[in-house]
Amino acid sequence: MPVQKKDNRLKFSVCTVLLALVLFTASRAALLFLNPAFFATLTGAQLASAFLNGLRFDFAVIALFMGPAVLLLNLPVKKTWWATLWKSVLVLESVSFAVMLAADQIYFPKINRHIAEEVLQISNDWGFVFSYAFTQAWPVLLALAAVCALAGWLIWRGSKVYSPRRWSAKKETLCAVLIVLVVVLGIRGHLGRGKSLGVADVYQFATTPAQAALTLNGVFTAYQVGRKGKVESANEFPADAALKNVQKLFVAADETVPDAAYPLMRRRNGAPSEPKHNVLIVLLEGWHPHYVDGLSGNGYGVTPVFDGLLKEGVNFTNAYASGLRSIFGFAAVMASLPLVPGLPAFGYGLELSALSPMPKHFADAGYYTFFAQSSHRDSYRLCALASALGAQESYGWEDIPERLEYNKTAPFGYDYDVFMFAADKIKARKEPHFMGMVFTGITHEPFTSTLSQFDKYPYDSWEHGFLNTLGFADWSIGELLKRAKEDGWFDDTIFVFVADHTSGGPQNPSLRNHFRIPLLVYAPKLFKPQERKYVVSQLDIVPTLYRLTGISPLYTAYGRDLFDTSVPHAALVSEGVNIGVITDEGEMRHSGTQILDQQADVPAFNENGKAEETVLSLDKAAYTLLGKNKWYREDASK
Repeated sequence: MPVQKKDNRLKFSVCTVLLALVLFTASRAALLFLNPAFFATLTGAQLASAFLNGLRFDFAVIALFMGPAVLLLNLPVKKTWWATLWKSVLVLESVSFAVMLAADQIYFPKINRHIAEEVLQISNDWGFVFSYAFTQAWPVLLALAAVCALAGWLIWRGSKVYSPRRWSAKKETLCAVLIVLVVVLGIRGHLGRGKSLGVADVYQFATTPAQAALTLNGVFTAYQVGRKGKVESANEFPADAALKNVQKLFVAADETVPDAAYPLMRRRNGAPSEPKHNVLIVLLEGWHPHYVDGLSGNGYGVTPVFDGLLKEGVNFTNAYASGLRSIFGFAAVMASLPLVPGLPAFGYGLELSALSPMPKHFADAGYYTFFAQSSHRDSYRLCALASALGAQESYGWEDIPERLEYNKTAPFGYDYDVFMFAADKIKARKEPHFMGMVFTGITHEPFTSTLSQFDKYPYDSWEHGFLNTLGFADWSIGELLKRAKEDGWFDDTIFVFVADHTSGGPQNPSLRNHFRIPLLVYAPKLFKPQERKYVVSQLDIVPTLYRLTGISPLYTAYGRDLFDTSVPHAALVSEGVNIGVITDEGEMRHSGTQILDQQADVPAFNENGKAEETVLSLDKAAYTLLGKNKWYREDASK
């Protein structure tokens, strides 16, 4: 009996879209199931709201990508190949959604938010992406390949029984109009006026970060941030008031602001002194205080060198990163540049604004300046960005010889090699002083065995792999300091050991846990050992280095001298769409429109709304100055 041929385009379209919605909902359920600690505080009503309102964001991205293909599939074109083509596109889009959602499931537990600006950075690390996919996520790849093969077979099979419908022109037109209306409404996400749904709109339906995370999905956030290079700003705090508040926080009593149009650009009063002391900043990849015994007392036993340095240096025990990715740590430490919603990411447009170039300031003062990273030169484009900030030389993996016979190739290089390379450059310099930054990489996953003596734990979990590489990183720091002593530049060098962001650690949603980092100013010949317990930030490092070395350029920094206690410090942090502030009195997470959560250490923390005013002022002032290119005057360093 012959198989009856028929036109199933409309049915195929509806089924594909419904299956995509099921896929997004299943991913949301998996997120809830796999991260119980993060979502533990949500009530039943909040869970129901997240799943129901989540469909808005799901359908918005489904309509955006699948809508055009559905419309083209259902046009009155009678060719079989036309229907097969657009069915194939819909299936491939479904598979792409599945890939992104699977990646988001892997990524989410690391920093408790969906993929966002990472899609902007992935193009610089395809080697790592492919390596990770085929070594760590190959079961997912096999499953996706099987799904693609099955989908391909179904499409081929369907084309054998396809026969175009014979609708009237009126009916075809009505069908097309209805599809367009549904697609437009889906993308907008609402019937009222205003813009289409954005990431920040999640707080129309959610009251906590956990509820917002469950409402959103990784495809939507990745597209929105990838498309704009930024997330939306929802902060309506008055800009003038914000700038005055921030000036009080960051401009020291002995500093002058010479140009009112650039309210944070300042210079220290008095005649400049002769430059003194070398500076070497060591940016530590993903170090969390939880794994450093000298900071936590947890007894992991892999940081004996750093534990000893903490006792000999100035240990800032309450220090915080500005963001959750390496690029933001680099920007904060190298240029005192904060991360705020509503602006392009650093490295993806923000660097086109005039920024205060700390390496250039040191070069202008007669220093040899350099940047070296253990990873490839184009990783995060940090070498190019360091050069843009005035570093005279910048180096990456391609420039650094391998010094030891390692067990396996590390995707982000070896700390020991980059330290020895930096020491060679310092030794060969012609200038009397140097200022350099070295960015480590061995503690970046996927973790690989370096030397057998550091494989203290089996490679059976993320934490064990991290601890093994942390042990190698710690030993490498010791070798760097030995080399500094041998080459004669140890006594007159200020070492700054600071993490770019945290990795791992306790399952605790607090800002302190997510952003607290090791920060050590180490110069035992210059400073007595001490422990400082007040809040500081990566953003405080630039003004500190100017004071410690005696140079006094005209500069802009979103912080103040680490050692200055005349005004309480505040650490501005950003986790995608949310902003936060940490002070000695407590912490507050904010959406820009409402307080999401807060932890008060003293009753007066947010008395009369002062903590909320601080976080909104910090966010608004940075957004205003950077957005209007009033951060730093282009000719200021000339």
